[in-house]
This record gives sequence, C-alpha cells and structure tokens, in this order.
Amino acid sequence: MPWTDTGFAFQVDNDFNCPMGAEGIIDSPMNKFIYQIGFFISACLLVLFFPLYSIFWIYPHFTEIVTFEKEVNAKQIATHITKMLVMDSSPETLKKENITENFVEVLKEARSDFDLTKIKIFSSRGEVLYSTDAQEIGNMNTHSYFTDRVSKGKIFSNVVHRDKKTMEGKTVKKDVVETYVPLMRNEYFVGALEIYYDITYTEHSINNFVAKSLIITLMVSLSLLLCILFISLATITYYKKLLKARREVQLLKDRMPPLYNLSADEPDERLP
Repeated sequence: MPWTDTGFAFQVDNDFNCPMGAEGIIDSPMNKFIYQIGFFISACLLVLFFPLYSIFWIYPHFTEIVTFEKEVNAKQIATHITKMLVMDSSPETLKKENITENFVEVLKEARSDFDLTKIKIFSSRGEVLYSTDAQEIGNMNTHSYFTDRVSKGKIFSNVVHRDKKTMEGKTVKKDVVETYVPLMRNEYFVGALEIYYDITYTEHSINNFVAKSLIITLMVSLSLLLCILFISLATITYYKKLLKARREVQLLKDRMPPLYNLSADEPDERLP
C-alpha cells in the first residue's frame, strides 16, 4: 500500500482503485480539525440563542399580554362610564355641557374602584373636556394616533416606563399603560376616553421573572458551553497528536524507502 503526501491509497475491490490520496482528503486530520472548529462555533451560537430568545421574544410578549389585558379592561370601563353620560339623541361630539357634576362623581368612583392613575375625556375634535389634572382641560390633542386611529374607532394603547414621556409629552413617575378608547354613538365618533393604568408592580414582577429565567438559562448555557469546549479541546489535542504521528511515519518512510516500499513477495537481498 503506497504512501502519498495526504495518506494511503487503497483498493476498494479488484476492479476499482481509489484515486491516490482521495481518502486522505476525506479523512485527513486537518479536515477533521476544521469540522471540529465549525461544530464548536455552531454550538456557541446555539448556546447564545436561548438568552437572546428570552430578551428579545419572551419579555416583549409578556408586555404585549399586559397591554392587551389593559385594553380589554379599558374598553369595559369606557362602556360602563359612557352609560352615565347624558347626551342628546344624535350628538355630533361631546361637549363641556355633557360633563356634569354627577358624571364627574362617576369618574372619580371609577378611578377609585378600578385603581386608575388618570382619566381624560376628549371631544371628537381632540379637546380635553375633563382630566384628573385640571390644568389639562381645554388642551387640544392633534397627534396622528388620535386623528388617524382613535377618531376612526380604533383603540390605541402605549406602554410608558418610569421617567419617560407619554404620547402627549407628559413625564410619568410610574410604569403605566395609556389607553385611548373611542366613544361611539350610532356608529359615529363623538369623543374618546383616555385611561392610565399603573403597571409598576406588574412590570416589576415580569422583570424579576425574566431576569431569573435569564440567569438560569445563562448558567445552563455556560455549563453546556464549557462541556463542549472541553470536548473540543480534547479532540483538537488528539488530532494534533495524530498529525504528529503521521509526520513521524512519513519521516521513517523517507529514511528507509527501500524497506518501506518492499513488497511482501519480494525478498530483500540485503537480509540474510
């Protein structure tokens, strides 16, 4: 079996001979070394996938669930509140005259009963007719989300974190969900109700849950990564030794070419 630079040539059967060096290319230590490096890199990417999955997928979906729940609650509250409104049979928009003292008492009770941070009522033009912050009464909301979504009968919600600004540019001291619920009368948009929910505790609980899950995931991932690293280093060490052994065999072959290439049926004349 002659030796080549890349390995041994071998005979598959009596009729077919493998090209010289082909099996060396397929099964060479260097190729195995490259495969091992590729496997290690793939394992690292797989290990990093789980923490990134928690950060960029699980946590946002938790927030979406909380927002959706508050939207449903806000719609129910808006339905409850609008039943207390005294309006004409076919109003074009809510007016200040509709915000009676009795209705204000209803809003205060709703705020207390449903643990709301803030309540605002808008006319169809975006004028603030009522707000728990009296300084905002009379302001106009001309933002695109109000004119393009709320006025078209669609609920709009936004999560605002502590010390961040709301859609109207107000800075909040808590984590809140601000929800705009359109008020419809005979399929016509007559105004909107804005409700602020305090989700500080909920947000804190979600953050703690995600943080603990992330720590556990990182610990497991790092343990797996260390195991893979240990196996990879052991394999690389083995291949290095194998390469060294093959070089030594090649060196012996170069030093004793007559004996190395001698056929088993041909006696060596130098031997007694």
